[in-house]
Amino acid sequence: MTAPPRQRAAPVLGRAAGPAGRFRWPHDLVLGVRLAVGGGRTSWARLVLGTIGVGMAATVLLVAASLGHILSDQDARTAARQTDSAVVPGVAPLDYNFGGTQFRGTEIDGWYVRATGPTSPLPPGVARVPGPNEVVLSPALARLLGSPAGALLRPRFPQRVIGEISEAGLGGPQDLSYYAGIPTGEVTERNQPQLVYSFGAHDSGDTLANSAILALIVVGVVALLVPILIMISVSSRIAGAARDRRLAALRLVGAGARQVRRIAAAEALAPAATGLVLGFALYLVFRQVAPRVRLFDVSVFTDDVVVAWPLLVLIVLVVPVLAVGSSLVALRRTVIEPLGVVRGGRPVRRRWWWRVALAVIGVGLLVGAAWVPIDNIFWVGLVAAGASLLLIGVPVLLPFLLERGVSAIRGGAPSWQLAIRRLQLDSGTPARVVGGVAVVLAGAIALQTIVAATAVRLAVPPTAQNADAGVYFVVTDGQLGSQVDNAIRKAGVTRATYPTTSVAVTTANGGFGDLTILSCAAIEHLSQVGCQDGDVFSQSDVEPVFAQGAKLTTVLESDTGQTLPKAFGSWTVPARVRPLTSTSGTYLGSQLLVTPRAITGVRLPPPVESRTLVQLDPNQPDAIEHLRNAVAGHPLRTFVENVAPVIELDTEQKAFVNVRTGLLIGSLFTLALAGVSLLVLALEQVRERRRPLAMLSASGVPRAVLARSLLWQIAVPVGIGVVAATATGIALAALVLRITRTHVVLAWADVGVFAVAAVVLVLLVTASTLPALRSAMRLAAMRTE
Repeated sequence: MTAPPRQRAAPVLGRAAGPAGRFRWPHDLVLGVRLAVGGGRTSWARLVLGTIGVGMAATVLLVAASLGHILSDQDARTAARQTDSAVVPGVAPLDYNFGGTQFRGTEIDGWYVRATGPTSPLPPGVARVPGPNEVVLSPALARLLGSPAGALLRPRFPQRVIGEISEAGLGGPQDLSYYAGIPTGEVTERNQPQLVYSFGAHDSGDTLANSAILALIVVGVVALLVPILIMISVSSRIAGAARDRRLAALRLVGAGARQVRRIAAAEALAPAATGLVLGFALYLVFRQVAPRVRLFDVSVFTDDVVVAWPLLVLIVLVVPVLAVGSSLVALRRTVIEPLGVVRGGRPVRRRWWWRVALAVIGVGLLVGAAWVPIDNIFWVGLVAAGASLLLIGVPVLLPFLLERGVSAIRGGAPSWQLAIRRLQLDSGTPARVVGGVAVVLAGAIALQTIVAATAVRLAVPPTAQNADAGVYFVVTDGQLGSQVDNAIRKAGVTRATYPTTSVAVTTANGGFGDLTILSCAAIEHLSQVGCQDGDVFSQSDVEPVFAQGAKLTTVLESDTGQTLPKAFGSWTVPARVRPLTSTSGTYLGSQLLVTPRAITGVRLPPPVESRTLVQLDPNQPDAIEHLRNAVAGHPLRTFVENVAPVIELDTEQKAFVNVRTGLLIGSLFTLALAGVSLLVLALEQVRERRRPLAMLSASGVPRAVLARSLLWQIAVPVGIGVVAATATGIALAALVLRITRTHVVLAWADVGVFAVAAVVLVLLVTASTLPALRSAMRLAAMRTE
């Protein structure tokens, strides 16, 4: 008889004895990668969803890491455009006048220049100084003027275009700006140009010495980055239950506990690596698209969007470390055994002490930062660490709060019972689904509270216009008054015009001020109060200078300021001066508003400036643009001004507005990322439960009931998450404001808007999963691998 052939023993995964066992880990890593990519459509679906989640987060990290280079490049170009009037020997000065305009609510920066010699300095980005009938345009302005949308703007630029401003002279690719030659006859004694000997400043002046602004920046960076890091860790735990079953099967064929963890690490590393590749690809697309986008008046060049090498290396290391670390942490309470997964039994109640400890430590760090000097780097570290721990506490506490919140709920409609029972069996997965949105909401509420309080502390004026709609001033010098009034009437877009006259006056004790002469019709239109010719009004919002009965002398001011004003006539402030409380009248700029009859017989100086109040016809489209075109023939002597005040910001206020704009843009990116990540996780949750859903549908449970149960499974965690996020955000803002000794200002309306926006986002994402739910309830979904 022939002996049967000897069977070759099957390899045992867990056997790693001897020196060769030290080199088993590469095989374990390869096996983990093969499980991630080689398990058929299910594995590919998990890989795609994980790649999308990690890729979106990596994209935002790369964009955030580019902000430093973007800001430094923009600051450098802004500083390069600063003018310097310090005399430079051998350099002929450049005559320099500002002459910008507006078009349909958009500012267009413009400068009128004239070379006084061959050595006159060139503005940055300009090849040569334009002549009297020449202009150099920014590329964006040139495109606008060449498009149908800019047809109404073209009459303001009759000059010959001799070139475009290069990147060195622009703040961004979407900047609307120009340099034009000073027209002949436009420079008078009252609008003498600035003499510029060079361009460029060593310091832009935008310092961040204010502690409130510095704290806002630190908390803003933390509030934008912490949600991204959390979303990376959550995305790496997609399909956790299916992964546990695979690892249990590996234990069944002999894999050891350490091997299982190495395989799990490699399996988590696969979507992290592909997510990084996707993130870099999206980042490169963003670099190409960024110059075409203008967001909150900010645009960037492609060359500005560059990641510093240290930050690039950090991102490449942090993303896989977070993905692998969160995957391994998820296994700490999941004992992978050959015959199954312990987590399949009764859920173990979560411990609360270490979750609360994170928040307590964060509060302690923020409280301790109050005793550290602001200019110490250790202060920044304490604030950043404390804010990070508080924000991380939101998704960490959410599973515990959800578990305790649903544990005692009983009864209700079938859809409610299905949802609550699911939450009672597994509160971790739904909490992870909404945890990203909750932490974004907490950061947004904290930022909004700090922004509101800082704005009050710095007395940042509101940007809203207080003027009546369609009311403007046309200001010109006295020599062009009648000519400009004729041009206004010919424009055919005005409903009424009210000429006004400003007169400089002095008092017997050396006081100096001015008064405005205007008709009763103009006063009634501005303030909505009754008026009779002969009345005199004082403006309550202007500091009073002239007392009742004061003797005033009308004077003509010297243009150079080197000679005394020339006196003309005298006038006495009447005993009856009516207060004018309307804010719109304040912007006439005078202490007294005088009707013509009240100053009859007083000798007045010749008018040096003509100010005509113009009420536009609301039935005329683009009436204000036609008005600007009508007076554009004298760009340095005639201006169209809003009746509303011109908001002037100091250095700290400008820094605050820039920081607020940057944080708002970052918040939009983070919110978009939270929505995409939430959609990915919700789709994965439906896909992972397709067999139970299909069995319920086959058992006769209506699809509408299952759809409502899915909605309740999201709505309950969202409700708890919104409450926790609101409390955390307000607490974080209060602690930070306490450090900077800033009074807390709670904008409850803004808090409510953010909370409602988070709820609406979750509801939209849930609605987007309904097609996947309908597919999961088919009978074919009951098949298993």
